[in-house]
Formats: sequence, C-alpha cells, structure tokens
Amino acid sequence: MQLDTVRATSFLARTSLREHVIWLALVVSLGFAFRLAWVAFTDWQPLPDDDAFRYDFAARALANGEGYIHLDGSPTAFWPPGYPLLLATAYRLFGEHIAVAQFMNVVLGTATVGLTYLIGRRTLGATPAVVGASIVAFFPSLIFFTGVTLSEVTFTFLALLGVYLLILEASQGPERNLGLLIGAGFVLGLATLTRGQALFLPLVMVPFWLRTGLTGPHVIERLVAIALGIGLIVAPWTIRNTIELDVPVFISTNAGIDLWIGHHEGANGSGGLTAGRDLVFSHPELDSVAREVRVNSDGMRQAIAYGVTHPRQELMLPFQKLFWLLYNDEEGLKWNDGHGGQSFLSGGARHGLVALSNIYYFAMLAMVVLGVRLWFSTKDAGKVLLISIVSYWLLIHMVFFGDPRFHAPIMPIAALLAAPALVSLWAGKEPWIRPGDPPHIEAH
Repeated sequence: MQLDTVRATSFLARTSLREHVIWLALVVSLGFAFRLAWVAFTDWQPLPDDDAFRYDFAARALANGEGYIHLDGSPTAFWPPGYPLLLATAYRLFGEHIAVAQFMNVVLGTATVGLTYLIGRRTLGATPAVVGASIVAFFPSLIFFTGVTLSEVTFTFLALLGVYLLILEASQGPERNLGLLIGAGFVLGLATLTRGQALFLPLVMVPFWLRTGLTGPHVIERLVAIALGIGLIVAPWTIRNTIELDVPVFISTNAGIDLWIGHHEGANGSGGLTAGRDLVFSHPELDSVAREVRVNSDGMRQAIAYGVTHPRQELMLPFQKLFWLLYNDEEGLKWNDGHGGQSFLSGGARHGLVALSNIYYFAMLAMVVLGVRLWFSTKDAGKVLLISIVSYWLLIHMVFFGDPRFHAPIMPIAALLAAPALVSLWAGKEPWIRPGDPPHIEAH
C-alpha cells in the first residue's frame, strides 16, 4: 500500500503542463460535446409565461427594436436585463431561433469549464484545477441548464470571468493594473445586470488581497476601480429605468418581491414557481408600470417590517433558506420538461436522470466535506478566495430565499473545493489529514 501511494504521488508530481493541457483539451471537448448533444436531444421550446419564456420574449423584443417590454408592450424593469441583452445580440446576429440561444449556452457553458481550470490553477494548483474542471464538464445539472433560456449559464460564466480577471490582476504584484481592474468591473457589471446578487461580489477579493500582502489603501484603490467599471455598465440602465418608470430603479423591480418572499408571515425560506404571486398581482387598479414600481416598494417595506417585528422567526429562516438552496439538484432537468408541462422523457428515463443529477451533486458535496481539512486554511490566499466566494453566495440567499436552481452558479467553485480530496484519494492518501499533520499512531 505504501509503495502504491509513493507511485501515485510521484505520478502527480511529474505531471507536466503539457499533459495538463492535453487533459484539459479532452475535458473541454467532451464538455462541449455533452452540452451540444443534450440540446439536440431535448428539442426544447419555452412554455408560456415562465421565466424562460419571459427571457426569450424580452430578447426578441430587444432584437426587433421594441425595447425592454412586458407582454402587453409597456416598459418594464422586472427581470434583470443582462441575459436578454446578450441573447438579443445573438438573435440579431444569427436569427431569432431557440437553437441560437441554446448554442450560446453551449459555448458559454464550455467556456466555464475552462475558467474553472484557470481559477483553480491560480488558487489550488494544476492538478486540482484539472480535476475541478472535469467535475464541471460532466456535471449533469449544468449540462441540463444549457438547454433552456434561463440566466444560469450566462451568469456563471460572467461571474467566474470577472473573478479570474481580478485574480490575474493580483498576480502582477502590489502595483494596480487599472485596465484589468476596470475590465473586471465591466464584466461584473454585466453579471450584476444578469443577476443583482453579483453587485457586491468584488468584496470576496478583500480577504484574498489582504492575505497576499496588500495594504488597506491598495485594497481600497482596487475596489474603487472595480466599482467604476461596474458603474459604467449599470448606470445607463438605471437612467433608462428612471426615464421609463419615472422612478430611479437600480437594476430591477423584483428585488422587493424577492425580499418579501423570504420575509413575510408564512415564509418558510423557499421560493417556488408561484411564490410572491399574490403580491405581484396586487393593486389591479394601477397600470402595469405603476403597479410594478408600487409592488416593488411594498415588498421591500413589508419585508423589512416583518423582519423587525418577528425576531424569533428571523433567527430560523436563514437555516431554512440554506436547506431549500441546497437540498437537491433536480431543477436543471425540471426546467427542460417545463416542470412536467413539456415531457420529452419516459418515466423511467426521467427518474434515472434525476437520480444521476442528485447522486453526482451529493457525491461532489461529500468530497468537499471529506477534504475540509485540505481547503479550510486562512494562510493560503487561493483557498481563502474560494471559501469567500462560497460564503458570499450562501449569505446572499440567506437574506432573500433559497431555491435549488440558485446554487448552480456556485457549483464550479464547489467543484474546485472537492478536487483536493479526489486528488488525495487518487494518491492513496487520507483526505481528512492535512499535509503536515503528525501521523496517527494506534496504541497497542
């Protein structure tokens, strides 16, 4: 056993950059092929009036010069515009076909595999990076989301790209690279317009920067530069909203509803397809624009009031939200069949894919837990960054509400945290023992 361990460890140590490139090229190619095959297999079309339909409708309206509008033609800011804007660009260039949207997802989903490797290589090293990228390449639910017009694939790509650019900038030393910082801000601005949860994502870099030796002034300079990049992207949309809705709306008018879902009488931490519907359709006496603005402000006000007056419930809700965020990994497949409204699989095949998705997901989480001593380190800047990203994502959903669909964007980072345990197991080591720990000697 000891000889096998030495051989496995030596193999990993000898793995050259060239070998990693070969493995990475294979993994990326297979990731692309799996995603493309899934899109061809499903032949998916959006169903009326769910999120996927609304995103597709908004993109088509933008592509045709009609603006960002409701189904009735009135202006809206209910859904964040980042994904429809990118999709509208693809529709203008290649035609208004669902296949265009799906192929954009295939490309961005495959690029995310590569970004996982690049981030992993900078934070953990080459071998864990290849393992993490491999996990993402074959991750069932991430492949399933490729087939639908939802923002998961685009947001994940943009968020990881922004983080990678910031890691790249940090690798150049204490002197700031203004171009990279503002460029990362641009990308994170697009991510923020895709999902508002990305607005404060640059804060995850602060522990990383401090761990690499940057001082407070250097950190503040970088945050200001990133904020400038984000502002240059987000500000025009805020101005548009102010003109169209007669009220300053930063990104979207669904923030109040999302907050209310997580903080109201009867809230259990979950969202769901019908969550907040009563609030959304309140004030029928108002036109759609005025109602949208009023509902947003009502939701914000009522959620804050509930939180202040129900401290006992508020202590329990974060744990409930985390449960609903993480409890299964079935949403990718469910959105492909319209939650039962657009079935394209036999019962047995559907149950099999659901089981595959959950088994893969929980096996990866088990590797994260198994290797906790390998990645839980405040001395390693790269590991601090990965932990900060996961912590940020969990905290955001503890504020709003949990839904298993929302954990998809953090799966590439979770895959990187799972990688060290897999590498240790491959090398014949016990992943729950951190290198440098004294050996365990059994008493006789």
